[in-house]
Parts: sequence; C-alpha cells; structure tokens
Amino acid sequence: MVPVPYDSTTCYKAGARDGPMHILAASPHMELYEEEAGQEVYQCGIHTMDALEPCISPESMAEKVEQAVAGILSQRKLPVVLGGDHSVSIGAIRATAKSAGQLDIIQFDAHTDLRNEYQGSPYSHACVMRRVWDLGNVIQAGIRSTSREEMEFLEKSGTTPLWARDIIEMDPGRAAEMLIGRLTGRPVYITIDLDCLDPGIMPSVGTPEPGGLLWHQLTGMLRAISETGKIIGFDVVELSPIKGMHAPDYIAARLIYKLIGYIVT
Repeated sequence: MVPVPYDSTTCYKAGARDGPMHILAASPHMELYEEEAGQEVYQCGIHTMDALEPCISPESMAEKVEQAVAGILSQRKLPVVLGGDHSVSIGAIRATAKSAGQLDIIQFDAHTDLRNEYQGSPYSHACVMRRVWDLGNVIQAGIRSTSREEMEFLEKSGTTPLWARDIIEMDPGRAAEMLIGRLTGRPVYITIDLDCLDPGIMPSVGTPEPGGLLWHQLTGMLRAISETGKIIGFDVVELSPIKGMHAPDYIAARLIYKLIGYIVT
C-alpha cells in the first residue's frame, strides 16, 4: 500500500490529498473476513508504506510514485497506490509497464482523462490516460463525461469506452462479459477513480458526475477481471473526504480490501 497525499492538479474541489489517510483510518473498522474470498484477506500480508512526500510539480510526483512502485515490483509484491488525485496513477502504470511489458490497463472512471494538456500541464489528472496510452491496451468503463478533443482522439484510435449508461442498463453478467472480451491476455493494471461510482453512494470526489455505477456493478466487473486476467497492480484515487460524512471513506477502504481478496484467491 503506497499512500500518495497529492492533489495539486485538481480543478474543482480540492481535498484528495486527504483521501489516503481517511481510507487508512476507516480500514480497521471493516470485518476482516471477506465473504466472496471466503477468508480473512489480511492474512495474505498487507503492508502500508509511509506516505510519499508531495512534490510541487505533477511530473516530479509521477516520477516519485514510479520509483516507489518499481521498488515494490522488484520484490515481486502487489503495489496498491492510494491517491490523491488521478495524476498519481501515471507513475504507477509506467513502473508496472517497465516491469511487465505491455499491459491491459483497465480504467474505471466518470471521465476519459485523455486531454493532451489541461490547465498548462500534460500531467494533470485530466491527462492521465493520454500519458499511458501507449503502454498497453486501455479499456475504459463507467465513462459519462468527456470533451470534444478526447472524443476525436478516441475516434482516431478506433476505441469506444464502456459508457456508464450502457453498463447500467445491462445485466451485470453481460457488462462483465463485454469488459472481459476486450482483454488481450496481457498482465492487468487497474486504475479506479472513485467518481466512477454514482455520487449517491460516492459524493466525496472532486468532480462528481450523475449517473454512475453502483457497488455491485463495479465489484462484479472487478471479480470477473480477477477470474480472467492476472492483476499485477492497482490504484484507487480521488477520494476527497467530506467532513462528517464517513460512508465514502469506508466504501473506498472496503473496495480496496475486496479487490485484494479477488486477487489473492
């Protein structure tokens, strides 16, 4: 577990720098037994590193995250990055691709995050997937907000996201089948921006979008991925805690614990 308390590229509601600590604060209050895994998942061995010291520039922060994740991968461990804004995923994905080669990169998100530059930086949280696009096969799920620039990029690449509206209307099993059908057999890296979830259950994000995924829709797809591909790293980002509202912190912690359970069983 790599906490990265960084949110210098947020553009609406700041606060994601506090996300990692709120996730860790909520985590001791979960039941240790995970019913889908059929075991107490913590027994696989979960170690939380010291939080990475924030850098001023997002490019420098990406390099620091890349170094931390590379160190974990060199020990043949599973890196789990706790954001922070989505820009921290750039370094994590780069380190994973350098270690394992071309990846299946699965992005759960409300936004495509494919701008080439945003607010003067190519390392903004709005540019994260553009910076890692060439590192593998990018599969986007839960999308419901994008720009003209990003749609033109997708059209040129011949890629279509799994839109949230389509996933919501499908049988959960069918949505999982569609996602799995896009895997190439490469090692899998998953990046989860918590705004992929509907703001009715996950309001604590910097840029909430209506019409998102629900808990069992997301976890069903994560379970299917773990049963089909080899997940070698993941991150959960963009928790921006709201004072007095604890459920989103707990949901984020539970999601991480559940995904670890899927991976280790």
